[in-house]
Amino acid sequence: MIERGIRRALVFALFSLHAGAGIGQDAPAPAAVPRSPEGSRIINLPSADVPAPGTLGMLFSHRFAQPLEDSDWHSLASFDSGADIGIGVSYVPLRNLEVAVDRSSNQDDWEIALKYRFFERSASFPLSVALRAGADIRTEIFVDRENTYFAQAIAGLAIGPRIRVTVLPTYVSRTAGTPFVSRPEEDVFNVFGALAVAVSRTVNLQGEVIPRRGRFGSPGVGWMAAIEKTVLRHRFAFTVGNVRNTTVDQYIAPDFNGLPPEDYYIGFNLARSWKLK
Repeated sequence: MIERGIRRALVFALFSLHAGAGIGQDAPAPAAVPRSPEGSRIINLPSADVPAPGTLGMLFSHRFAQPLEDSDWHSLASFDSGADIGIGVSYVPLRNLEVAVDRSSNQDDWEIALKYRFFERSASFPLSVALRAGADIRTEIFVDRENTYFAQAIAGLAIGPRIRVTVLPTYVSRTAGTPFVSRPEEDVFNVFGALAVAVSRTVNLQGEVIPRRGRFGSPGVGWMAAIEKTVLRHRFAFTVGNVRNTTVDQYIAPDFNGLPPEDYYIGFNLARSWKLK
């Protein structure tokens, strides 16, 4: 009797283990979402991404003032020239909501913005959608001091695990213009495009296009390209293009500061983030 009871207990235990293993096989772990080939900002344009809640970010941008074709060894390929400098800080107080303040040395332009992500990319849903809105406040003397208000719809489509295409319809109430070059214009709409490709786990290629707006004094198409290297909580991008502006009111209808759109400038972005909670 004792041996029969032991045999029954062993059979029951083996059956329970087999059933548990079968249940585990019926519920596989969800597929991981591939790493994004861009941060909260692509190069100049915002992406549809929002960092995790409690993330504090800082962004430093340089756009050197001397065109590459006018530089030589003595100017170290324009690195000795002046630069348009941008400094920004951002914080994510709640899931999908980012608050950011950026300041550009060009026209002492302060940009204050909120970005909210409505749809987040997943392994089964390749689209991310966000809305960004805010204001640009120009504080430099001898420039147009009327504030600008803007709104940007951001849609990022993942094509496979390495490529993302982003479209950004954008409206501004008033462009910045450039003193003695182009006057401010009101109620301007444009649609920007961006492409980001993950070459490897830590290296990305990025590009942006700003269509020409001839009615607003834009003599050509604006573009930027970058190669980005990422390490833990850092992103460094080396940039080249004909757009030096980094605020919405300045880049929506690029006037290239009165210079030819064939002039190309180099620069860089350096982003750092901290997890505060």
